[in-house]
Amino acid sequence: MPQLRWASDLHLDHASPAAVERLHADLRQSATIPLLVTGDISTAPRLSADLIALADAAAAPLWFVLGNHDHYHGSVGGVRDAVIALATARPNIQWLPPAGVVPLDATTALIGVDGWADGRHGDPLTTPLVLNDDKLIAEIATQPDRLTKLAVKRALADADAGRLRILLERAAAMATTILVATHVPPLVEALPASGRLSRVEWHPLLVSGATGSVLRHFASHHPRHQVHVLAGHSHAARDVQLLPNLRCRVAAARYGAPHVQQITI
Repeated sequence: MPQLRWASDLHLDHASPAAVERLHADLRQSATIPLLVTGDISTAPRLSADLIALADAAAAPLWFVLGNHDHYHGSVGGVRDAVIALATARPNIQWLPPAGVVPLDATTALIGVDGWADGRHGDPLTTPLVLNDDKLIAEIATQPDRLTKLAVKRALADADAGRLRILLERAAAMATTILVATHVPPLVEALPASGRLSRVEWHPLLVSGATGSVLRHFASHHPRHQVHVLAGHSHAARDVQLLPNLRCRVAAARYGAPHVQQITI
């Protein structure tokens, strides 16, 4: 069975040099095992440099999806251009959507999309909670009100859901186990069952309804395929079996304490 190192919500811009060095040391100890990062690596101005440092420490292929924080102090378009250029210069560092279907072994394939919280759960227009996306990501910040900001987020989420639909079908033709990397949990069930983050006012900010719909539809129509989703964003560890063949794991995370774990698919 394939092994991976998985990290999420590293937020390296919030980590001290000593904490970053501890992360790099952990990666060097298990060199050659591929590294998967499910978003919120750092922020737009430093993202490429942080990815290069991670890949150098890992000494193995690095696959990643982007989180909302990775666009802070920049733009969606600018960050995407930068990571596509990075993949050309450093082929061992690949943003997953354009990387397509990545075979991990004879029966397992990896795909990924970023995913965006799209306000399709809860009420996005009345929740008192707001993320910094609204003022730190150019395409969203330039919108004049909450409704038009939501429209941008939904357009981004829907585009990723469309990519995911295509990638799932391609992966299904190659493998019976499909690992899906995404940043935003795709289903409400992947949030904590109790506590602060279980409250409905958080749902518009923590769930990508568009990707969740695609995953449920695919799994229900492909009962012979196993779909394993790895996500982040909420910082709250969760492992939930949504359907007999659809499992979602969300990584725990804490600002200032980036870490990596080893998993077997």
